[in-house]
Amino acid sequence: MANDKTQALDIIHLLMDKKLLLQAAISEKTIFQKKTGSGKLVSEKRTLIIGKTKALLFSTINEVLKTTFKDSMPMLYAVPIIYMDDSLAQLLRENTAKV
Repeated sequence: MANDKTQALDIIHLLMDKKLLLQAAISEKTIFQKKTGSGKLVSEKRTLIIGKTKALLFSTINEVLKTTFKDSMPMLYAVPIIYMDDSLAQLLRENTAKV
């Protein structure tokens, strides 16, 4: 979850240049959370990046983002893809970094 569209595009370029990401989609989202103490509901705009990569590259991706975005680290978490068409799986294996 990037802070804005510019950061999202920077992340995508960085990860694709390092062969850590095969494909990506971005979407503008509104995030809601309650403030501690007051309990007031607040919102903020963020840019969601959904990327296809190998699970074994997660730690590397996390380290690259921590190093590059020290002061504005995006929220990073993994949602596993359980099943995938064989042709897409082959494309993923061929076009991402070897582990």
